[in-house]
Amino acid sequence: MARPGPDGPARSAGDGGTPRWPARPAPARQDPGRGGQSSEPAWTGTKVLEFGTGAAGPIAVRYFAEHGATVVRVESRSRPDFLRTYGLGPGNPCGLEGSDMFDALNVGKLGVTLNLKHPQGVALAKRLVQWADAVAENFAPRAMRSFGLDYASMVAEKPDLVMVSSCLQGQTGPHKDYPGFGGQGSALGGYNLLTGWPDREPVGPYGTITDSLAPRFVASALAAGLLYRRRTGKGVHLDVSQVEAAVYSLTPWVLDFDVNGHVGSRQGNRSERAVPHGAFACAGEDRWVAVAVWDDDDWGRLAGAMGLDHDVVRRFATFEARRAAVHEVEALVSAWTASRRPEDVAETLQASGIEAVPVADLGDASADPQLHHRHHFVTLEHPCMGECGYEHNGFRLSDAPAGFTRPSPTLGEHNDYILGEVLGLGARERQRLLDDGVLE
Repeated sequence: MARPGPDGPARSAGDGGTPRWPARPAPARQDPGRGGQSSEPAWTGTKVLEFGTGAAGPIAVRYFAEHGATVVRVESRSRPDFLRTYGLGPGNPCGLEGSDMFDALNVGKLGVTLNLKHPQGVALAKRLVQWADAVAENFAPRAMRSFGLDYASMVAEKPDLVMVSSCLQGQTGPHKDYPGFGGQGSALGGYNLLTGWPDREPVGPYGTITDSLAPRFVASALAAGLLYRRRTGKGVHLDVSQVEAAVYSLTPWVLDFDVNGHVGSRQGNRSERAVPHGAFACAGEDRWVAVAVWDDDDWGRLAGAMGLDHDVVRRFATFEARRAAVHEVEALVSAWTASRRPEDVAETLQASGIEAVPVADLGDASADPQLHHRHHFVTLEHPCMGECGYEHNGFRLSDAPAGFTRPSPTLGEHNDYILGEVLGLGARERQRLLDDGVLE
């Protein structure tokens, strides 16, 4: 597996690829873009215990790791996170430790392996629940119940337990036990119907959208739960449905149906309120610029920048005229952008007050001076994959630094620390647990 790091092109594990520019090692707890703070990260002292797999849970808890919380991720050697299996392949000597996706989503966390099908494994997990300030999990509801680690079982032992559960369709209802992924969430939530071209089948958004969307709700809910406990001393169970998060995020389309009885569908890159509105091909291979014209004044400025004839400008002077001839309007824009670099088009149109930006690919993003100014990318050394690139989460706090002090954990990397230092088990007991398969 390989991923574009912040310091160069895609690099496979162990291939020793040459960075595009000098590496920038991350100091312990750096401030991404502010500088000068001496305070601690916002969630310093908070302890989060994480169960789950895939992306939705790990992305949410990653916020807390970046901002100072101690996050312990519980895994299993006998049934590893499926994201780890992405690293398996003939060209990757790291095996389960070589998944770039797992590494990116779990940076900054500690890792312990427990066999939750073994009674002693569950007993150790329950002790870690007592240690933690919060528990986060994204299994289907029946999984945590089968382990005896669901909220109803644990709150009797820890009344102030703060726990967030994020599965596809929530903890209740007829479909609660359906173990789906973000691809299903995209379809059930309405994204697939809205994404694509009107004369073709739904294609859905790139990637598993609810796996990326729901974690924002999960992280906010978990933060609220922790603050609620600080104020009241009480625990709370936070139940987040990925599908409901998706539907909520499409509120304009929901309201359009509720109020007007209109079912929105695919429009490609077009808008019902702006013409032209889309991505237009530019000079170079697969290079594009996004342009949006929201009113008639915008159109006049765009036409002026493009040097259109006065008759053409007047013909399409109103939104209704442009919408009625949208294909022709788009063809005019495409003819103008085709021989120009996207950066030049964007600069020209922005100077005229028109919304226009280059359509960036990941190579563009990795070289973006704005992102580097804000120290969006950070380089850390992974035990097997070597130097890897990671990203900050995109927001800054004015009075608290943030950052990652370690890459993702290898399987069981911190067993001795967590079982020994946190739970107080001696070396002989830890070896017995290992021999008995409790740490598998």
